[in-house]
Amino acid sequence: MAMDDLNSQAFWNEFMRRPDAKEAYQSEKRLQAKKSAWLQEKRAIEERSEQRKKVADALEEAPADIKKLITPMFHIRVVEQFLWMLYDECEKKKTNFLDHIRDERHMTQLRKMRENFQAGGEARMEELETQWFSVCNEIAKDEEAKKDTQPTKIDIHTLKHVLEFGQECKREGNNKFREGLYEEALHIYTQGDEVMKKWKVDPHLKNESKWLKDYHLACLKNKAQAALKLELFQTALSAADSALELDAEDHKALYRKVLAQKGLGKFKEAEETLQRLEDVAQWCQDRRTILRDCEAERKRIKQARTKHINGTKEMLGKAFEAGVFSGDREDEIENAAQPRSEQQALDEPRKPIEPLKPLERNIHLTIAHAGDLIDELTEGYKQRWYQERVRKCARDSGYERSVFLTRLKDVAFEVQKPILVKWGFEGNDDGVREMTAAIRVHTKDMPDWLKEKQNKCLEQLYGGKDGGMCELLM
Repeated sequence: MAMDDLNSQAFWNEFMRRPDAKEAYQSEKRLQAKKSAWLQEKRAIEERSEQRKKVADALEEAPADIKKLITPMFHIRVVEQFLWMLYDECEKKKTNFLDHIRDERHMTQLRKMRENFQAGGEARMEELETQWFSVCNEIAKDEEAKKDTQPTKIDIHTLKHVLEFGQECKREGNNKFREGLYEEALHIYTQGDEVMKKWKVDPHLKNESKWLKDYHLACLKNKAQAALKLELFQTALSAADSALELDAEDHKALYRKVLAQKGLGKFKEAEETLQRLEDVAQWCQDRRTILRDCEAERKRIKQARTKHINGTKEMLGKAFEAGVFSGDREDEIENAAQPRSEQQALDEPRKPIEPLKPLERNIHLTIAHAGDLIDELTEGYKQRWYQERVRKCARDSGYERSVFLTRLKDVAFEVQKPILVKWGFEGNDDGVREMTAAIRVHTKDMPDWLKEKQNKCLEQLYGGKDGGMCELLM
């Protein structure tokens, strides 16, 4: 073969088309990738070892109570990482590591880790680590999303088109709102918000800056109002908060925030926002009207709080008696609890009520067996895949109670079905009814230990205390 051929690009292009050459090239790439991954893992292990040594050295001076708390679980990676995070923070801020550990927040976290370690060993700690990484990843994603949504400076020519678009969104959205087409109005207002929040005007352009702010503010307040009409309270709250970022003393935005918080069952926050609104109203021209509305709304919040407390007690009682573990039952209770206007009741088509299939009781449980069955359901709901899906379900439903419970039905039944079959019930809705009836026998004079098991089961069913729904539903 001529040397010229070896030095030509055409020769090597043709050579790389040969199957054996391609395979050799791919094999080399895989080998290099493995080497790179191995080196990266080796560096990570060495770095972790160095971090572990620094933290261990620092803990040598720790008092006995801290050593006693940390030592048995120091080898667990999530504990190491938590301690290194505290150590690294102290190094950067030039503060004392042991004093930092003594902070009540950090001691509480370490005690929780120790409790989990004692209760479930290393397997439980691995679950905690996975949850921790999941939370960290979500925080990182949120921070990246915030960076991506930072407004960009706008030129005069583009500003003209943005203002025209904002004006058109306001006009068209208001028309739809007056016609009662709230979903269409919300969609239009949302489009206006999405466009206007992408831009900012240089501070020296005072008039232009004010125009953009006024249009955006109006769009956000109208978006909140349309969402309230649709009972999308989380959407309304987000829109009202965004409006208050533009003008912290806008009384309409404050009032709509109050209504959204009340709709979400956040009565304490609603009263605090109402107090803020009353303070702002002192400087408004229509002060008397606003204060009168505030006083009326305070009474409505008080009534809603009382109704919510009583309704929740009744709902939980009925839920346990009529099928707390059935998604269908939860959905029926939640929908029944939702307030409806008389017009909505008249407009809804009347459907014939289909009677439930008569329940045939074939299985009877002792009170001890009822407790064991609830424990199995609780353990089923504790599974990581279930908790992750329930929390995603909560996020996807915008933390709206009725939407969440509707979507929860199918997810919960995946846990319920194998337990039903194991205990001899049918693996369907009838099986759920029979199981809850078997448990219901013991609810009339429920002992405290069984009530505690029931509450723990409900907590896991709704995604745990950190899932975002327990507080609303329990």
